[in-house]
Amino acid sequence: MAATRSGSPQHTTGDDIPVIDLAVIGASGRVGRRVLEFIDARRAALHQAGIRLRVTLAANSRGWLTPAESLPAGRIADLLATSPKSAEPVAQARALQHARIVLDCTASGEIAAHYPRWLAAGADVVTPNKLASSGSRALAQAIAAAASVSGARLFDSTTVGAQLPLLATLRDLHRAGDRIERFEAVLSGTLSYVLGRVQQGAALSAAVSEAVECGYAEPNPARDLSGEDAARKLVILLRALGHDLDLADVEVVPLVDAELLVGSEAREVLAALAAADAGWRARAALAQVRHERWVYRASYEDGKARIAPERVAETHAFAQLAPCENALVLHSDFYRAAPLTIAGPGAGIDLTAAGVFADLVAAAQSRSAPARSYDAPVVVAA
Repeated sequence: MAATRSGSPQHTTGDDIPVIDLAVIGASGRVGRRVLEFIDARRAALHQAGIRLRVTLAANSRGWLTPAESLPAGRIADLLATSPKSAEPVAQARALQHARIVLDCTASGEIAAHYPRWLAAGADVVTPNKLASSGSRALAQAIAAAASVSGARLFDSTTVGAQLPLLATLRDLHRAGDRIERFEAVLSGTLSYVLGRVQQGAALSAAVSEAVECGYAEPNPARDLSGEDAARKLVILLRALGHDLDLADVEVVPLVDAELLVGSEAREVLAALAAADAGWRARAALAQVRHERWVYRASYEDGKARIAPERVAETHAFAQLAPCENALVLHSDFYRAAPLTIAGPGAGIDLTAAGVFADLVAAAQSRSAPARSYDAPVVVAA
């Protein structure tokens, strides 16, 4: 029996466009705030497409609120930032329980753990949060099971490569029956930027500070520099290809020694990174002499997943990447004559927010579309 979507929109406007209740978690963060601004700026276009979104709950790490329907989405983040701290957990909020789409713009594992419950209740989840799609096998299985029962969907295309079609492409190839032999990739826009700047003569610590200021890295960049963030992206890509693996199955070589990343505050980590400046200046100089370039390279071949800083020849496709760009070079049955290559900017607040907004529109369109009968016969033209 085909799954059916529960909890269809119950509200309509005077022009008969259904109102879709939206909960936004991480609404005052950089990505969440930008997505809310996109909703305001494109409200007329959404209306023409038959989509009307109503933010019924906005939340951040301090708490949550239920904004008035007349409040512009772009003002919600400011109101949330100045609201009193809430004692009730956001996951228990009644407005969240009634939302038809949950937009999670956090990097919280605690929030990601609630996805199975929200999906089972019939709410789509739209997110750039990698901690669900790269989480434990148990969480991944619970998400898949909940979505299968309710028909709700997890929209997570921006968890890898921001707006680049990396994840969607691999999922399409897997559904088509392609057999992937091997691939290599640059998956961290942050480390792509940092290594690019180091090879342009910047000190490593200064390059990391720049990446934070430009919005390519999190305020505390330790997760990027440890390799965890890129390794999670590699797990997501491999799961898209049908591989059953966990984060622990990936060999991870960090960009800097682990003892430099133990600070709980961003300023502590950034200050400690100065100890790695001389070493990376020497590595960059040696690479230049050898006509090579440093990249943070992810690879999959012969069942082994690895991610590490490596030198590649100046003629390699990865050596041509601009700072902050991502790339994927894939060899498969379908791409045996020549590899598939996808490359482009893979980091930045605007790019990530734009990709999240596109996923949000796709989720809303699936809810606004007329119900489809799966019992009707399908006629295929000859």
